[in-house]
Amino acid sequence: MANDFVLAPALVNVRFALEPAANALQSLRLLNDIERLSGLHDWVTGTAAALPAERLFTNRLVFMIFEPSILVPELPPGGFPALIDAIEQMPPQRVFELIDADFDRMFDLYPEHAERVGGRVKYSALLNDRAAYINFLNKLEEVEEDELFGTAFDLAQNPAEVQRVVGEHLRYMWETHLRTEWERQLPKLNESLNAFTRLDFSSKTLVEAARIVTNRDLSELIEHKGSFEKALFVPNPHMGPYISLFRQRDELVITYGARLPRGAQSPAQSEFSRADLLIRLNALADDTRLQILELLTQHDELGAQELIERLGVSQSTVSRHLSQLRATGYIIERRREVAKFYSLNTDRVMDTLRALTNFLSRQ
Repeated sequence: MANDFVLAPALVNVRFALEPAANALQSLRLLNDIERLSGLHDWVTGTAAALPAERLFTNRLVFMIFEPSILVPELPPGGFPALIDAIEQMPPQRVFELIDADFDRMFDLYPEHAERVGGRVKYSALLNDRAAYINFLNKLEEVEEDELFGTAFDLAQNPAEVQRVVGEHLRYMWETHLRTEWERQLPKLNESLNAFTRLDFSSKTLVEAARIVTNRDLSELIEHKGSFEKALFVPNPHMGPYISLFRQRDELVITYGARLPRGAQSPAQSEFSRADLLIRLNALADDTRLQILELLTQHDELGAQELIERLGVSQSTVSRHLSQLRATGYIIERRREVAKFYSLNTDRVMDTLRALTNFLSRQ
């Protein structure tokens, strides 16, 4: 009788790093997401509220359109200021070579993008037709942003001007908003990084390692990104409950809101506990989100469309609230064919109650 063999899950080579240049970019990128994501760090919402409209517009221009020109092939070791220097010193034409290369990677990794826009294309080939350029980006980003994409087209006619705008914006944001905040958060980031570095991940799969670091089941997201033998985990000070995953050569980079491993003891433990509680309680401090949780106590599972109909709100509103509840672990998302369905994670609710009780109890 023949034996059936099941291939054991592949183990992953895990490392942790601060990645100051890429990490700072992630924080600035979050400024574009305050309407889409609830529960981001106060620095993100406060900075976005303080910036004039034209500066927020430039931030969207830089990070939605020209970000590949920021990601120079090798991020310099000198941190964010060194990255700005590298951007400003590269030959102007190199800007579009990097964006073209990023388009190639995007279509290779996500064939569905090519289907969405009607086939593969070089970024530089779009620069001959303003209407086609705007239409392409509207389809790719699945938004209607004619003013933003039209401005990008006009700017893109001069690579040196793109380079100047990107460099000026990053330097302004660093000097006026991010430098002091980064220095303030640095001890906390190092504490998170060092605490996880002391753990043994040698016998863990990528999904297991990600669950330990983020306290989330990322199996579906990881599977969508492909197969990896190496993973880099980066603690970010401003992401709150959210997580970012992207491929960097042969490595999966997972950026997570800075936290400590479960059960870790540290002088900064109370600060991390407070930050974690604020994230969890903020997710509950909204009537619509509480209504979603209440509905899920009455049903084993509900689809997104059912929630929209029962709550009488827009799809974008429900999507934004579901994102925060999923990111903070209060609901479990499951795909059924092309639709998403949600159920209440009662374990997470009880865990929050215990965490609040422990935090407020006398030591």
